[in-house]
Amino acid sequence: MRALFDRLPRLADMVPFVELADGLPTRVEQLGERLWVKRDDATSSRYGGNKVRKFEFVMPVAARRGGPMLTAGGIGSHHVLAAAIHGRRLGLDVEAVLYPQPETDDVRETQAELALLGGVRVTRTPHAYAMPVVLAARMAALAPRRPYLLWPGASTPLGTLGYVSAGLELTAQLPAEPDVVVVPLGSGGTAVGIALGLALAGWRDATVVAVRAADAVVTNAVVLRSLEAATAAILAIGGWRPRPARLVIERSWLGRGYGHPTTAGAAALESAADLGLTLEPTYTAKAFAAALDLADRGQSVAFVLTFAGGRPGGSA
Repeated sequence: MRALFDRLPRLADMVPFVELADGLPTRVEQLGERLWVKRDDATSSRYGGNKVRKFEFVMPVAARRGGPMLTAGGIGSHHVLAAAIHGRRLGLDVEAVLYPQPETDDVRETQAELALLGGVRVTRTPHAYAMPVVLAARMAALAPRRPYLLWPGASTPLGTLGYVSAGLELTAQLPAEPDVVVVPLGSGGTAVGIALGLALAGWRDATVVAVRAADAVVTNAVVLRSLEAATAAILAIGGWRPRPARLVIERSWLGRGYGHPTTAGAAALESAADLGLTLEPTYTAKAFAAALDLADRGQSVAFVLTFAGGRPGGSA
């Protein structure tokens, strides 16, 4: 069982679910006087990271449809790679629309892993802003096969339930409420889910700090609050009387934009390595830089490590 179903048992009969993660609850490690890390890099021995929790709630729908699953991301998208790996476990064909991003070592490694996996049809688009049009065209072309659109990042109300569960886990693992819980902010499901999980557990002081790693088009308060409201509506069906989540967007660590490494992120990568953690420059390095800064300023900080831990053929 997941922490969400333990808290709201009625939901287990009301929402789709398939068990994909074999590392839950992920552990929490204290790395300093004021810093804790929730190791969501270890959600799955097949391929970890934050997407697995979301897939448990959305992929059953794709499996019932029986057609191909279409998703999208950058050329080094861990979401796309994770979708291919876990979708294959459910017998799903996977297609992906990929848009350009700065080529880092991590991007090249992820591209190589996707190519090595094989069987994923890729359509390239010249720019991230063209992705929705290309995605719609592929959905239309696949229509006779009953495709399922796996929303980029799997940050739908159903997918966000996976991180409501993670938030509940976190509240049971920490000795007290921290001042802040720091998460990377891309498609938003992780940040919103964690914040709702804290609220569902009864926490009233800790604030989720969502560190922007993508353009404001998707990482803005309107998008996040809309996702929060829709996810809270599902939780209400399960018996919870929703209350507003404590969530703020931190914009100062993005740098030049999505996928562009930053000096602070590079320093955070090195600090993390010294602590036995593996990060990547697009999301987790920027968020960890913010977490370290907040801890240095005297705040108690819980950082959610969302980078994929169980990479195929390796342990990073």
